[in-house]
Amino acid sequence: MKNLGIITDLYAAPLFQSLKEKPETVNLITDSELQISKMLREEELVAAFLSAITFARDHDIYSIVPDVCIASEGNSNVICLYFKEGLKEIKTIATDLLNVSEMVLAKLVLMEKYSATPTFIPTKANIDEMLLKADAALIVGDYNLELLDHKNKLDLVDEWSDLTELPFVHGLWISQKEKLSQDDIGILKASADYGSTHLSEIASHYLQRNIEEVVDYLYAFSYKLDEKAKNGLTEFIRMAYFHEIIEDLPDLDFDSDTPIDLSKN
Repeated sequence: MKNLGIITDLYAAPLFQSLKEKPETVNLITDSELQISKMLREEELVAAFLSAITFARDHDIYSIVPDVCIASEGNSNVICLYFKEGLKEIKTIATDLLNVSEMVLAKLVLMEKYSATPTFIPTKANIDEMLLKADAALIVGDYNLELLDHKNKLDLVDEWSDLTELPFVHGLWISQKEKLSQDDIGILKASADYGSTHLSEIASHYLQRNIEEVVDYLYAFSYKLDEKAKNGLTEFIRMAYFHEIIEDLPDLDFDSDTPIDLSKN
C-alpha cells in the first residue's frame, strides 16, 4: 500500500473522495501542504497533492501525474483578498505563511495589474484581527465561504483570469520520479473522474453546510489537467520566474513524452 499526501480543503474533496472509500488501495495522510511536501521530499510519501510553486522549486526530483489537477477561473471564492473600507493602496497583507502558492498569486496579480508590492505579515487570526494588523487579509480555502457577503474584496482567481484569460491551477498530484506505476496513476485519474461526476454525493458529506450551496461551490472547479489548465499552469510558473520568485524554469512534461520549454515566448 502506498502513502499519498492530501489536504483538507472542501474544493479538493472530489479529487480524494473515491480514494477515501478504498483504504485497501492507498494510505491517505492528511496534513498541510508544508508537511506533506516535506514528507514527499523525505520519501515518506510516493505522491502528494501540492501547488505548482512547490513542484517548480523541486522539479528535478518530482514528476507531475498527467491529466489530473484542480483548476478554476473567474469567481471561485477560494483565494480572496479582503481589504479595509476606502483603502487606496495595499501596502501590507496579513496571511498564514503556509499559503505559499496563494501568496505568489497575490504578489503576481498586484504587481502586474496594480503596480503594488505589498509586504506579507504572518497571522492565523480571523479576518477582523487580520485587518487590524494589515491593509488587507489573504484568506485561502473554506473560511471564504463564511465571508461571501464581504463587499471589499478581490477574488484573486478572477483577477488572474482577467489578467491572463486562463484558469488558475490550485494544485496537482506530484510524485517522486518513477515511484508510481501506470496502475497507480490510473487510480488517481479514476478518482478525479469519479469526483467530478459525483459532486452532489460528495457535497452530502459536508453536513455543516447546505448541500446546494456546496454543489454550486464545487462546480466552480475543474479536476482535469486539460490544455487550458496546462497553459494557465505554464503562465503562472513563467511569470513567477520572471519576477524572480523561483530560481529556474522546469520543463513541464505533462504527457510523459512532450516536454514544454517555458523559456519560449
